[in-house]
Amino acid sequence: MSSVVQTMSISERHSILDAVERIEAAASQIVFVVDDGGRLQGVVTNGDVRRYLLQGGPTDMPVTACMNRQFRAVPAGTSREELLKLFDLGYIALPGLDSEQRLVEVYTRQLAASAEVPVLARARAPVRMSFCGGGTDLTYFFIDHPAAVLSCTVGLYAHATLVPRKDKQISIHAEDLGREEYFDCLADLLATDEKSLLATIVAVIKPNYGFDLFLRSDFPVGSGLGGSSAATTATIAVFNELRQDRWSTYEIAELAFQAERLCFGIAGGWQDQYASAFGGFNLIEFENQRNLVHPIRLEEAIRNEFESCLLLCNTGVSHDSGRLHELQREEIQAQESQTELLHASVALCRRMHRHLIRGELRGVGVCLDEAWHLKKRFSSAISHGRLDQIYDSAIAAGAVGGKLLGAGGGGFFLFYVQPQLRQRVIGVLADLGCQTQNFRFESSGVTSWRAKIQ
Repeated sequence: MSSVVQTMSISERHSILDAVERIEAAASQIVFVVDDGGRLQGVVTNGDVRRYLLQGGPTDMPVTACMNRQFRAVPAGTSREELLKLFDLGYIALPGLDSEQRLVEVYTRQLAASAEVPVLARARAPVRMSFCGGGTDLTYFFIDHPAAVLSCTVGLYAHATLVPRKDKQISIHAEDLGREEYFDCLADLLATDEKSLLATIVAVIKPNYGFDLFLRSDFPVGSGLGGSSAATTATIAVFNELRQDRWSTYEIAELAFQAERLCFGIAGGWQDQYASAFGGFNLIEFENQRNLVHPIRLEEAIRNEFESCLLLCNTGVSHDSGRLHELQREEIQAQESQTELLHASVALCRRMHRHLIRGELRGVGVCLDEAWHLKKRFSSAISHGRLDQIYDSAIAAGAVGGKLLGAGGGGFFLFYVQPQLRQRVIGVLADLGCQTQNFRFESSGVTSWRAKIQ
């Protein structure tokens, strides 16, 4: 029995005088009469006592002599919304009864806010679809040469869940990899030489509490969609959700780059982290002093038509983006002509950007074809016979252009094809053992929220 119930209830065996003393002590000027089993029998207010005494009733009679048996009660656990409506109708205090009609709670207009309960944090980050400029976002190029990348995000996500613990223990669960890691405390994690990507992210953030971290993805490993960056971004965002001073979107992207590229050692550029963090269509510029994300506003009709004309194709060939970026860097450093190719890629990126914002979508498709042939010249490892066969077959079936997403070597092709030719292209790709996948553009970047622990 709560202290409020004890203060505002009285046994039916007590006298009216006892009831008067209890009423005077109660802020709501009301008491509830219960039997020996705690079941509510009636209500007594100041008005009930006055009327009884004016009629000449003695004060040493049992309180049942003046109690009101016609009262309004509510089931214990009644929602705040229902209670507020009843109070707004004029009720001062309402008894809360259990299934046996026992008085277990008294609700007043001074309803306390619900007690704070433990929460978990969730986040999801979309993968990116790069149209042009990939490779120019590598630091060793844009440190001396302005660079730009055109990309968007799609509705395939990395999902992270963070459940804080009362102790200092840490557990990390990567669903897609079937991997689990356990540490007694952060110091043990930091002392581990061979860290997973998720453990590396934790080492960068250094949270001062124990937790259970869970990660899953909507896309396969090695897809070329920037999946590891989406996973890194989602993981950082889920920790950010529980911070008092939250990191900005730029800071999230920078932390993701630090964890993935510098600390974990996956070679690559900067565009994936910015794309997943900011979301939507963006022209991202990279320079020595600063990186800038320029959101692109497309008319709804242009956006819908563009979405209808793009086809995502899984080649079934996985790839190691880190190793491909290393090879590209070696070849660029060995051949001065490679720098000229990257400059050409930046110029093509800006031309494609102009086509896109003006709604000249066939021009975008033609630029995709140019981007693919240009990309293949970056490194001999970007394409091979199987990938060339897939691309050439799609073009022969009616696709205007396309490119392999990510660093190359495998993963997903993106094709631009008119909707009336889409089925023909899909059929040709299916004959080659490739699966096509539907997708929708995603305008939001990484998103995080809190939920009560059930």
